[in-house]
Amino acid sequence: MTPQPAERFSFQQALHGAGGFAKIIRGKDNVLDREIAVKVLDPLLGSEFSEADRERFRREARILAKLSHPNIPAIYDVNFGEGHLWIIFQFIEGKNLREIMAESGSIPIATARIWFQQIASALDHAHRLGIVHRDIKPENIIVTPDGNSAYLVDFGIALSAEEGKRLTKSGYVIGTPGYMSPEQQAGDPVDGSSDIYSLAITLYESLAGKPIRQALYEPLSTINEAIPPQVDDLVLACLEDKGRRLDSAKLFSSQLAGALQLPSKPFSEVLSHGRLHELALSLESLTASDIVRLPMGQRDLLTSKINDLVTSNEPSLQYPSERFLELMLTRGVFLPKEDYRDIVTPAIEWAFERTFDHRLGKNTIREALEVAGFTARAEAHQVLLEEFTAFLNRARLDDKEDWYLHAIREVIVALMANPACTEGAGALKTSLRNVNRIQRSRTEVS
Repeated sequence: MTPQPAERFSFQQALHGAGGFAKIIRGKDNVLDREIAVKVLDPLLGSEFSEADRERFRREARILAKLSHPNIPAIYDVNFGEGHLWIIFQFIEGKNLREIMAESGSIPIATARIWFQQIASALDHAHRLGIVHRDIKPENIIVTPDGNSAYLVDFGIALSAEEGKRLTKSGYVIGTPGYMSPEQQAGDPVDGSSDIYSLAITLYESLAGKPIRQALYEPLSTINEAIPPQVDDLVLACLEDKGRRLDSAKLFSSQLAGALQLPSKPFSEVLSHGRLHELALSLESLTASDIVRLPMGQRDLLTSKINDLVTSNEPSLQYPSERFLELMLTRGVFLPKEDYRDIVTPAIEWAFERTFDHRLGKNTIREALEVAGFTARAEAHQVLLEEFTAFLNRARLDDKEDWYLHAIREVIVALMANPACTEGAGALKTSLRNVNRIQRSRTEVS
């Protein structure tokens, strides 16, 4: 049953989710015409709630009211009335980090840098107010659909320093196993450094695509050679005992940025003798125009290196290969036609045809193909069109799931919307109609 506090607000009947000690319902503020989320603690939902549960809910409202940060959902209103307790706050459209990893596997290092610097900034704000979140984990990080913003949510067990002292002196432990610091697991008093510990655990899992094994720490730079060893140094510094641990969210952010700084070596030296993470960072700093202006020998060496990576069966080279294909799809659009084909052909295979960790294709490369399809000009667009059309001709689309067909449609639409799309548009049009036909037939059957 949804809350009915006033005609000003309207609510969806279905639950949007559950978090902490309550249910989440999506709604709308009809006066201000904005999307809202309502966190509800209501006995009428079918559960009995103790006074302790109610106090946690009240505490979350008080905590949220103190917080004002672009990466923490804003609180709009509260109401503690007879028969209902609810908080109205900013609705964040998106998926949590756990859902993103379940769909796509590990998070690319460049993307993780953006998200985790935003979350670290949110934590720094909370810590400055004396608030410890206590439950940093993938489920409590929401990423917007465009991938540009990450939000830290669910302050339901966050405590101020004074509240923490009252609770922990009895040895009461709250948090999520696997993400809690040793002092939090022991029920000892905690401070902001405990959140930093949990943040590092979450960063590791995001980059590795699997939970951390602290007793047998496997370096991220070994799992993925495109990750600098300095990121491992940061994670390990956050996992130290409390007295030696990196204890500042601001310092966490600055060290993460420092680990991903552009190499000071000339590109020629990076290309010939640099490690893969140095080459990836260098490529990120180059534009398509920079790539095409490289001397022919350097361009050929670059494409040869990527080809060697992509055709290797070494598990540690899977993630670097994915990153280089993703980068070169957009940065290689001015390359000679056949050089660009050397990028596009394996990229389509990696995006749609190969299986990785029981998942079909790589979402990052599918998204890069979509961007390249819309932005490429002249010969690069022709290569994309030819190679994608050839893939569509051999793909058994009738057997594919809806998410797969949706991803194919996105690339087709991007190619067709490109002003360079002239010859070959008819084949794309036929493929688009075929995808629509398949999905429409499924809808009619269901």
